[in-house]
This record gives sequence, structure tokens and C-alpha cells, in this order.
Amino acid sequence: MFSKLYRTALCITGLSFSLALAGQNEMDALRYSRTQFGGTARFMGMAGSFGAVGADLSMMSANPGGLGMFRKNELVFSPSFQNVRVNSMYNDSENEDVRFNFKVDNFGFVFNSPAENKTQDGWQSFTFGLAYNRINTFQSNQWMGGNDTTSMMDHWKRTASGSGPYQLNSFYELLAWNTWLLNHVPGDTTQYVDTIPAGDLLYQEKFLETRGGMGEWTFGVGANYGNKLYIGATVGIANVRYEQSGQYSEEEVIDSTSTFDYLLFDESIEVEGRGFNFKAGFIYRPIDLLRIGFSVQTPTNYKLTEVYQTSMTSVLGGVVRKDFSPEGTFNYSVRTPLRMTGSVAFIFGKIGLVNIDYEMIDYSSARLKAQDYGYLEENKAVREKYKSTGNLRIGGEMRFLPFYVRGGFAYYGSPYVDEVNNDASRRYITTGAGYRNAEESFFVDFAIVTMNSKENYYFYDQSLVNPVLNKWNMANVVVTVGFKY
Repeated sequence: MFSKLYRTALCITGLSFSLALAGQNEMDALRYSRTQFGGTARFMGMAGSFGAVGADLSMMSANPGGLGMFRKNELVFSPSFQNVRVNSMYNDSENEDVRFNFKVDNFGFVFNSPAENKTQDGWQSFTFGLAYNRINTFQSNQWMGGNDTTSMMDHWKRTASGSGPYQLNSFYELLAWNTWLLNHVPGDTTQYVDTIPAGDLLYQEKFLETRGGMGEWTFGVGANYGNKLYIGATVGIANVRYEQSGQYSEEEVIDSTSTFDYLLFDESIEVEGRGFNFKAGFIYRPIDLLRIGFSVQTPTNYKLTEVYQTSMTSVLGGVVRKDFSPEGTFNYSVRTPLRMTGSVAFIFGKIGLVNIDYEMIDYSSARLKAQDYGYLEENKAVREKYKSTGNLRIGGEMRFLPFYVRGGFAYYGSPYVDEVNNDASRRYITTGAGYRNAEESFFVDFAIVTMNSKENYYFYDQSLVNPVLNKWNMANVVVTVGFKY
């Protein structure tokens, strides 16, 4: 009885010490810095390679110089259907899960106004636009599991070392203490042992359910100068919604003399917020065959609110114990890296076109910030684990008027330095088709985007456990309906 009361009292006392300890890390900085291309089906069908082509609503989030190439008013809407399949391999055990999702990738309008008293070598027109483009999606289900001889408690007894129970993190180690999975080393109240005998074979399993995405509202203006130079700028209001629930469990495969039977660690995260950025770009057409584009996007400063909660259940000798963390609410900021993109397009009259984009982004420059916490260690990890990399996009379009056929390829480089040994590069293959009526007042486009990637995932400290190799396969079907007037 005394032991139970002692643990309860320490749990209550420990709340004030540990609320700040369940904060964010370098993965949060990467999650909101690493975006995907999203927009109209024409844009997606060419793998987002459009930086020197122009006259597409997606360009408001890519190269605003494309606004200057519009000659008519335009209204578009682009729903999509997505399928995400994740194959997980852990210690020779393989599992797979699938997630289907409906979303809207793009909608908006542009208004084109001819310049007054225009001359051949002067301002030709001005374009104003409002658009929404989806720039990331977090939708996925993951099922990972296999046998191993280490335990999450091996990690937690290490991180608990040197702290009395009243100092333990109430989202992690204190839960294990209150459910009897961690206990004191006899004679030392700052060192811990766990109730799982070293070397016992355990079946470890984790389910991850992730929801949400990132979208961007853009307000912009573009201009056409002499039908040679097209310039534009946009203000972006980006929004984030990220939800993840995870259930991690361990169970003895073969009973030993220990009392340990089972543990379950639940965690839930909900993040919402918004940020602001500015983009500017141009497209220059020296000759009809060639177009050159360049754009820059300032860092996006996200103001985020995260709600986080965990719980632990243990079964020891048939006795079930359960403990809950408090509900932690954290307000913090993420500053994403600057982006610069260079583009070149070759226009073959009414036959078709080819565009090449190369985007530079330095993930090590992302930063976390809060009013009451400096994130010194977390930002150090960002600098040490991430690097500058490039994203290559190549797309083309063939015209068989009134029909169009498109295709593209994109390679997004891994953000990790070589020492991390985690290749998270992404490869996209896209295809699409379109139709425009004779008056070009109505159009419909269709695109299929496929992506594959792989990335290591660790249940806990990577020095203690082997990684789960997750292989991602995504298929996205996008349809755009548009009107010009």
C-alpha cells in the first residue's frame, strides 16, 4: 500500500517538472519543411515540372512569374483520390497496410486585365489570382512487427538514469514507473532496472495511423512585359493539420521465470497551425523555342499548437496496471528553409513542350523556436542530421489537338546526411491527358501520380534496436475541370 501511495504522490509531483520535456524534435522540423508538388492535373501530369511554362494556377505556389502568361480569366477545380501502401520489414518479419483518401489538390481563379495604352514593347497585361494548392499529405497506415531481444524499457531505464521518480518525464518514463515496468536499483533511487529479463525473446508491434496534410492559399499578381518577360509575386498563407495515433506493444514469445507478460504504449498527437511566406519569380522568352524561369520562396514561419498525450498498460503476473499522462499543449514555431528553383522549357510550336526544374533546399537551416524553450539540442540535431539537397523535375506534353498527352519524372533527394544512413529520397513517375474544346473556353485534365520511397523507422533508441524498413508506394489520381472566359 505504501509503495502504491508513494508512486501516486511522485506522479502528481512530477507533473510540473515534466510537461516541458515532451516537446518536439528534429523530425518535426523536417515534417513541415519537406513538401510535395500539388496543383492542377496538367501540372501533376508533368511531375510538377512547370517552372518555365507558365499560365497554370499551380504556378502561384511554384513560380509566380507564370501568372504573367495568362491571357484570359480562368476558374479551376481539382479533386483527387489517393492510395498509400506501406510495406514494413522488421527483423525478417513483413507486414503491409493501405490507406485510401479523397482530397482537393487545387482550386481557384485568375483575372486577366489588358494594360491601358499598351505598346508592342511595353506592358501587355496584368493578372490577379487567388488559389489553393495542396503541398503535402500525411495520410497513411503503418503496421510494423517482429521478434527482438531488446525492449523499449532498455531505452527508458537509460533515459531515466540519474533522476529520482519525481523528476521523470510524465509522458514516458514516469508511466513505466507507475505501471511497475521500471523499478529502483536496490539502494539507489536514481538508477533503474526493468521487469523484462535481458535476452528474453519479445514480439514487438506498432500500428501508426496518420492523418492530415498541408495546403497553401496564395494571393498574387503577375504582369506581361513585351510578350518577352513575365513576372509575378504571391503571398502564401499555409496551413497544417497533422494527427497521429500510435500503439506500440511488447509480448513475451516464450514464458520465462519473469512476471512480465505484456506492455502497451499509446500516444496521440494533434498539430494545427498556419504560416506565411512570400514568392517571386520570372519567365523570360528570348525566342519562341526557349523559355527560362527562376523563382524564390522565403522561409515559411509556422505558428503551431500541439496537443499530446500518452498512456501505458502493463500486465505483470496477470495483474493489469494502467497510467495516463496529462494532456500536454505546446505552442511553438517552425521556420522552414528557403527554396530556389531554376527552370528551362523548350516549346515546339503546336507539337508540344518539355520543361526541366531544379530546386535547391537546405534542410539543415530549418529551426524550431518557442517563447519559453530554446530548442538548442533539437536545432543542433537539425544541423547535424540534415543537409542541402536538390529536387529534379522533368515533364513533357504532346499535343494532338484538341487532346493532350503528358508525362513526367521527379527525383527528390534525401534530406539526411550520409552518416545517418537513412536514404529517404523520393521518385515520382507521372502521366496524364487532357482535352480543350475548339474555343478553349472549357478544359478537363486527368493525371496519375505514383511515388515510391523508403525510410528507416526506429521503435526507440537506434543504438538498441534494428530499424524497420518502410517502403512507401503512393498512387494519386487527379482530375481538373476548368473554364476560361
